[in-house]
Amino acid sequence: MKEIERVAQLLADINFVLITGGANTRRVLRNVNRIAGALNYRCDIFYSFSAIILTLYNNTTGEKETVVKSIPHHGVNFNAISDISILSWRILEKKLPINVIEREVAYIKGKSHYNMYLMWFFVSLAGGSLAYIFGGDHHNSYLEFGMSFLATLLGLAGRRILQLRKFNIFICWAWAAFISVSVVNGFRLLGVEEYKNALASCVLWLIPGVPLINGFIDLLTGYVVAGIAKLAYAMMLIFMISIGFYLSLFIFGYELL
Repeated sequence: MKEIERVAQLLADINFVLITGGANTRRVLRNVNRIAGALNYRCDIFYSFSAIILTLYNNTTGEKETVVKSIPHHGVNFNAISDISILSWRILEKKLPINVIEREVAYIKGKSHYNMYLMWFFVSLAGGSLAYIFGGDHHNSYLEFGMSFLATLLGLAGRRILQLRKFNIFICWAWAAFISVSVVNGFRLLGVEEYKNALASCVLWLIPGVPLINGFIDLLTGYVVAGIAKLAYAMMLIFMISIGFYLSLFIFGYELL
């Protein structure tokens, strides 16, 4: 394989790691250009939501190479984003050869993600804490904390089951919201009178904050296509949360204030 082909594939992989890790487009391009410049190349990149088109130019010979890389999913992995950023500065300062960079990127891609069960615990803790905060000094705040904690935990487990079965992500979100709200509704049917703070907070863990923020940043920095796509994706997730919420209320009923 020619060197320019190796560099193009390497930069496409770096784009992939950063985008799927939750980086905004401006940050992705800044890191990729830093690495390309250190290797005596420059690149033009078109970003859409589900793919990138990268054209690489050799600054010395003028040779060029184009690579198309699909982006099958968007997640959150800030460790990978941080690792790539640190690596890009090392490449610039130490002039690392391409084989070393390929090895480093492969190591970053292969690193384990956050521990799933530890993440579930802290996300559930956050959901319960929000219910407690919403309740203020109310005497049932601890009960609502427990209800929201359990609802969030079971919602996470329910979503994971569908994800393992390769369900559409929007269906996974609606199902998770349905489970979380249904858990709180179950407590209501058992006679718990104070539950509305738990009901309000039990689905907040599903709010897609990363695509919402990144979409807004992309629009502000001129990446209109990527920004609108991320915002549309986030709005669709929020819509599916509302569908799951509504279905649970429709099935279990809801008592007005």
